[in-house]
Amino acid sequence: MQSSLAFTLWRHRSLVFELVKREFSSKYRGSLGGVFWSLAHPLFLLGIYTIAFGVILQSRWNNSGSAVDYALMLFAGLIVFNAFSEVLSKSPLLITGNPNFVKKVVFPLELLPIVTVAAAYLQALLGTGILLAGYVIFVGMPRPTVFLFPLVLLCFAPVLLGLAWLLSAIGVAVKDIGQLTGMLSHSLLFLTPIFYSMDSAPDVIKNLLMLNPLTFIVEQFRLVLLAGGMPSFLGLAVYIGLASVFSWASLTLFRRLRTTFADMV
Repeated sequence: MQSSLAFTLWRHRSLVFELVKREFSSKYRGSLGGVFWSLAHPLFLLGIYTIAFGVILQSRWNNSGSAVDYALMLFAGLIVFNAFSEVLSKSPLLITGNPNFVKKVVFPLELLPIVTVAAAYLQALLGTGILLAGYVIFVGMPRPTVFLFPLVLLCFAPVLLGLAWLLSAIGVAVKDIGQLTGMLSHSLLFLTPIFYSMDSAPDVIKNLLMLNPLTFIVEQFRLVLLAGGMPSFLGLAVYIGLASVFSWASLTLFRRLRTTFADMV
C-alpha cells in the first residue's frame, strides 16, 4: 500500500507541489507583507518569549542558564508542537473543505493530508532557521549534531500523516471532531514539556509525559539542535516503526471510507 501511495504521489507531484505552495501561502494571502510574515512571526515570538519568560518571570531551564537559553529551549519545543497543532486543527476539514476535489476533480484524496503535513513542515523549517540564527547570535556556532535535526523531524512525519488521514476521514461523518481537536491541542500544549524540562517533573509525571507521542520528538529535537548531543537512534527507530504502523492503519481506514465521502460532503 505504501508503494502505491508513493506511485500516486509521484504521478501527481506537480499538482501536490502547487497545493503545498497554496496551503503555505494561504494564511498570508492578501496581507501587505505576504510570505514575509512567515519569517517575522517566529522571530517576533522568539523576542516575546525571551522578554516574558526569561526577563519578567525569570524562568530558567532546569533552574540554570540565562533567559536566552530558556527562550531557545521554549522556542524549539514550540516548533514541533506548532507543526502538530497545525495538522490537528486543519485535518478535520480537509475533505469537507474541498468539495470540488471530492465531486468534480479526479484526484486521489489521500494526498490532501500530505499537502497539509508538507505545509506544516515548511513552517517548521522556517522556524528552525530563525532558532538557529538566534542561537548563533546569542550563544555561538552550534555543534555538528545540528545537522541531524531533519532525521528527528522525519521520524515525526508518520505521526502527522496518520493523524491527518484519521481525522480527515472521521471529520466527514463527525462534524464536531474539530471541537475536540481544539481541546486536545490546548491540553497537549501543557502536557508536553514545552514550557518546562522533563528533569523538573516528578518521576510519576515524567513517566506519564513519555506516553505523549510529542514528548520524545521534542526532547530529541532540542538535544541535537541546542544541547549538542547525539539522538537516541534506537529510540528513533522504535518510534518511527510504531508511528508507521499508526500511519498505515489510518491510511487504510481513510481508503475504506473514501467511497462515502461524496455522499456526505
